[in-house]
Amino acid sequence: MPEFVLIFRPTRSTSAAELPKRNATARDWVLARHEEGTLRLACPLDDAGAGTVVSDAGVSPVPPDRAIAAVLVVDAADLDRAVAIAKSYPNLAFGSEIEVRPVRPTAPRPPPP
Repeated sequence: MPEFVLIFRPTRSTSAAELPKRNATARDWVLARHEEGTLRLACPLDDAGAGTVVSDAGVSPVPPDRAIAAVLVVDAADLDRAVAIAKSYPNLAFGSEIEVRPVRPTAPRPPPP
C-alpha cells in the first residue's frame, strides 16, 4: 500500500487552557489511526524551540513560521484517502495545518554480508 507523510504545523499559539484538551485529542486520534492499521510511524517533535536549520549559509534556529509539530507516516490507497485521513484530524480547530505528501518508494536494503 502506498505511504504518505503528514506534516503537522501550528498556525497559531495554543493557550495553556487549551493544551490538555489539544494533547489528549491528538493522542486519541493517533491511537485510532494505529488501531485501524493506517499508522506506520508517528514522530511528535519537541516544541521547545530546539530546532536548527543547517544550510550552506550556516546554522540558525528554525523560524516560528517554519516550525513542524509532528510527522506521521500513514498507509492509504491514494492521495485522496490520505487527505481524508488528514481532514479527520480534530485539532485543525486548534490551529494546526497538515501537509500531505506521497512517500517515494525506495529499493529494499541489500541483506547484510
